Amino acid sequence: MDRPEQLMQSIDILKNMGLRVLEESPNVLKIAMPPDGNRNHLGGVYAGAIFALAEFPFGMMCINRFGMREIVPVVGEITIRFLAPANGELTVELIIPDEEWDEIERETKAHGKFKIIKNIEVKDDQGKVNTVVKATYFTRDVRKSNR
Repeated sequence: MDRPEQLMQSIDILKNMGLRVLEESPNVLKIAMPPDGNRNHLGGVYAGAIFALAEFPFGMMCINRFGMREIVPVVGEITIRFLAPANGELTVELIIPDEEWDEIERETKAHGKFKIIKNIEVKDDQGKVNTVVKATYFTRDVRKSNR
């Protein structure tokens, strides 16, 4: 499978955000985003950049795990709450245990799709939660795409 760095380069907005992979394994993806290049009109970090930072890791991990031939991820809904203005580097870390991956694969193959809800925290450079996100993703079995 492709590494997250390669996948990030395939998505225009992500390749321009200065993202860095801090930790990567089949079960963990931790990404850092610098403020430079991602600032808003007030000098803080742009809310859309924070949204993108929080949204994409699940899809990257899913593609890395399953490829794109059978099981593909799509985002269905995201709610986001910004707790404080962000001025420095931000990080997001997503952890998905093998048991959860097994359930995603089993249920997606059995039913053609599967709903996954992830609670995600974006943290500032002091480790304090800056933004909280509730993301609903779906995995689809592309071989059963008529469902």
